[in-house]
Amino acid sequence: MKKTIFSVYVYLIMIVTALVLWLPFVIIWLFTVLFDKRLIILHYFANFWGGLLTILVPGWKLKLIGKEKLNNKAKIIVANHQSQEDILLIYRLGVPFRWISKAEVFKTPIYGWLMALKGDIKLHRFSKSSIKQMFIDAEKVLRKGCIITIFPEGTRSKTGKLGKFKEGAFKLAQNAEIPIVPIVIYGTGTTLIYPNRQFKGKHEVIVKVLDEIPYEEIKDKDTGELANQVKDLIELELNKLKLLYNGSE
Repeated sequence: MKKTIFSVYVYLIMIVTALVLWLPFVIIWLFTVLFDKRLIILHYFANFWGGLLTILVPGWKLKLIGKEKLNNKAKIIVANHQSQEDILLIYRLGVPFRWISKAEVFKTPIYGWLMALKGDIKLHRFSKSSIKQMFIDAEKVLRKGCIITIFPEGTRSKTGKLGKFKEGAFKLAQNAEIPIVPIVIYGTGTTLIYPNRQFKGKHEVIVKVLDEIPYEEIKDKDTGELANQVKDLIELELNKLKLLYNGSE
């Protein structure tokens, strides 16, 4: 019963914030799109919106480590992915960024429509033409100096273990000649959203920003090898956090 009440509260927070903030979002876009080519102002408002959701939910505690390592220069941020909460946590990093997200998400009322307005990049995962177009669109925004965030596993892990990292994020970084920043998310686990769509209550999450991997270190590497290297870095940090906090995902 408590889980049901808590989940209803979380969904209400999502609905209310969407109803209140969608109009300011659109107004900011209208007044900035012509001179703010990277949509920086709009992205900061998106960060406020996404971060607000995590703040308004009682019992969700976040510890950020290494946030000072980030800046607004073009880069690829890659993070492990175990829960829908991960998406909100990325907004708490405070840097303007764009998602590469599956096309279905853009059909979500309000949120999906505003993602399109913000310039997030759509991907039909099983369409070769869509994948090709995604690379074109992503390289364009990266060359403008934008940041792109990707979950290289492609989808949420259902086992709590890291899945195979796809090579797309790393190929993008090489093509655009930009660095990669790995992000470790610990504590969201596989039980944040239960099969009946109920949310997990009180829990602590750690988001740790690892050291930037400069373009010079990745430019000549095989993308498969690079994907495995970054996966190993994230997995190592996840194991350290598990030991430090005496728990498991």
